[in-house]
Amino acid sequence: MIRRMQPNQTPSTLRSKSRNLPRQPGVYIMKSANGAIIYVGKATSLRARVSSYFSGSLPDRKTELLVRAIDDFEYIVTDSEIEALILENTLIKKHQPKYNVRLRDDKRYPYIAVTLSEEYPRLVFTRKLQDRRSRYFGPYTDAKAARTIVETMNRLFKLRRCARSLPLRPGERPCLNFQMKRCSGVCAGTLSRDDYRAVIDVVIRFMEGDHAPVIEQLQEQMRAYSSRFEYEKASYLRDVIFDIQRFTDTQKVVTSIGHDRDYIGIGAGGDGDEAVAIVFEFRNGVLIGRKIHVFDNALQAPSRDILRTLIVDCYAHDDTAQSRTSATMPSRIVVAERIPDSALLERHLSGIAKKSITISTPRTADDASIMNMIAKNIDVIIAERAAHRVQSDTAARLIELRDALQLAREPEIIECFDISNLQGTHAVASMVQFKNGAPNTRGYRRYKIRGYDGANDPGMIHEAVARRLQYLMNESIPPPDVLVVDGGATQVARAREAADALGCAVTIIGLAKRHEEIHFPDDRRPLRLPPRSHARKLLQAIRDEAHRFAHDYHTKLRGKAMTASSLDEIPGIASGTKRLLLSHFADVEAIRRASTDELCAVPGIGKKIAEKIHRHLHAETKGTV
Repeated sequence: MIRRMQPNQTPSTLRSKSRNLPRQPGVYIMKSANGAIIYVGKATSLRARVSSYFSGSLPDRKTELLVRAIDDFEYIVTDSEIEALILENTLIKKHQPKYNVRLRDDKRYPYIAVTLSEEYPRLVFTRKLQDRRSRYFGPYTDAKAARTIVETMNRLFKLRRCARSLPLRPGERPCLNFQMKRCSGVCAGTLSRDDYRAVIDVVIRFMEGDHAPVIEQLQEQMRAYSSRFEYEKASYLRDVIFDIQRFTDTQKVVTSIGHDRDYIGIGAGGDGDEAVAIVFEFRNGVLIGRKIHVFDNALQAPSRDILRTLIVDCYAHDDTAQSRTSATMPSRIVVAERIPDSALLERHLSGIAKKSITISTPRTADDASIMNMIAKNIDVIIAERAAHRVQSDTAARLIELRDALQLAREPEIIECFDISNLQGTHAVASMVQFKNGAPNTRGYRRYKIRGYDGANDPGMIHEAVARRLQYLMNESIPPPDVLVVDGGATQVARAREAADALGCAVTIIGLAKRHEEIHFPDDRRPLRLPPRSHARKLLQAIRDEAHRFAHDYHTKLRGKAMTASSLDEIPGIASGTKRLLLSHFADVEAIRRASTDELCAVPGIGKKIAEKIHRHLHAETKGTV
């Protein structure tokens, strides 16, 4: 089955889901409500591109119509944008989506062809695949680079370039390429047909990926030009080598071999009890689809056994084998590791398909690259499933909390208050906010307590809650769905007083640490949820986060107070100057006893600053006498 979202989804759901896509290149496939593919696109970042469709700002009318028709989407991750481009083109040609037909022309990607149907083959640039006897390489996403490769190969191997009929007629002279020594001159009889064909075989091996000999020859020639100070020619060859290295790599979504193959990769799921397998289907060398299979109870099962089960289910099972033909069955199935009974499966599958089918591990660099791309897609799917499980757990927590507190709906915004002080000094309050069951750090707030000098946690809760609710009312912001205070009945009662005084209707509860009981402001008895309760764990997480946030703020203020001194009262003195003085003298009293000259002796302290410090400290001393 192909990984897809649930049908009949709202725009807000699609927008939310698109924000969870990977930030990797790939292809996205838009579908209508009836499951039809209506648009195929490529993206450098799947998350950024797909999210843009649901951002509310669309570039034109056509895109608006497309977005209205989208009910679902799928995607395939690739290693690069080049691969995404080629896969996009392949899928568009296969499915002919409604909106792609209107927005795109019929321009095809270029190929490099070896015209093997001719007695003396040529290497040419083409966009048409017409002659079945010719050998085609590509497609290439950069036409200029493809032309450069053709030109370089023709010049390097002195291949025939003209399309004249051979042999030449009596009295007919060779073309200008031969006279310029850009051609081996097969038309002039300087090279036999067999020798020329041997050169063509070398060219084909190069185009198949055996680049090292040709690149080494170019590098030697480049060094020779450089040693003769012919830097322009050396620079040209450097660029040619760069183009060859960049654009002759075989693309993994369109292989140059052209066979029918399926590649199967497998990975362990995020919860350790499931396995995820992906099948990439190549037909005629073209990646035409991706199928995803999830296995449960896979914790103890070796991956080779899971692979065997998958092959049996997908290819050899009676229900699936009846619908398969020789054309739809791959000639080779590539798996990550050897599987049991592979020879038996090969014989069985060959009998079903009425052709030879092999099951093997990766043999070539191309095989390894495709398996790496499958592994990347498996990682994305596993991460998706893990995120979905987290969302499911969070949803369960909110539903249980709704029922426990007898709310009308699941709480979207929960705010929690905590107090931190040391015997009433440096008292602070913290407020943390959870949105849809997860911390929303943008909503966190800190308060310095103003109305209490001694230890009075309930009163401080009253002050902090009142200041928060007053701000929300002034800004016309709705209150939270649930307001939690760290404490028992007394703290809850004072928080309720603050809300009632402002006329603010909000659900308030308290969570007491001793028995982890939920306290209410009315006559209801405290509620003690089971230790494994989802709602209890959520409230504990919120309370603990509020405590951490308050403690950090209290520690910061107390640290500042411990380092405060008379130097802080001198206007215009930077904190760096204070540090210089305190590092040079023992303490503030030593600074006060120092003369202006002694202050000037501190590196970085000028005379004007020294006089200002001396004058202020001595004026302070006089005032205390």
